[in-house]
Amino acid sequence: MCALLPKRSLAIRQETFDFLGFTFYLGRSRKGHYIPMVKTSGKRLRVKLKRVSEWARGARHKYKSMELWRIFCAKPRGHIQYYGVSFNMRYVTRFLEAAKRILFKWLNRRSDRRSFNWEQFNLFLQANPLPEAKVHHALF
Repeated sequence: MCALLPKRSLAIRQETFDFLGFTFYLGRSRKGHYIPMVKTSGKRLRVKLKRVSEWARGARHKYKSMELWRIFCAKPRGHIQYYGVSFNMRYVTRFLEAAKRILFKWLNRRSDRRSFNWEQFNLFLQANPLPEAKVHHALF
């Protein structure tokens, strides 16, 4: 009689939900167990990058380069401190890279001439680095 019953599937249905700017989902640990994981919500990431772009567009003429950079670095620092949780470094790094590109774009639109090319901007970044992406809140 047991041979006639269908085998139960051990697969867990993947469901996600968004809460406080994070998407919660089930992932697998290194040992193969299912554990809850979090990543930055895609919608929240797009909104924050748009806000960075709007800020850079409005602030590019108000400040000198170093003051603009100092104010700009506070934005990714706050993002890292909030979203810097276990399993989310990929999205924090993605935010940092996108924000860096956005600032490069708006710095080069301050005049008819380009202020930076990528080589010069990378030298500037070596002298004045962005905050590092790191885990501030270890969940597991």
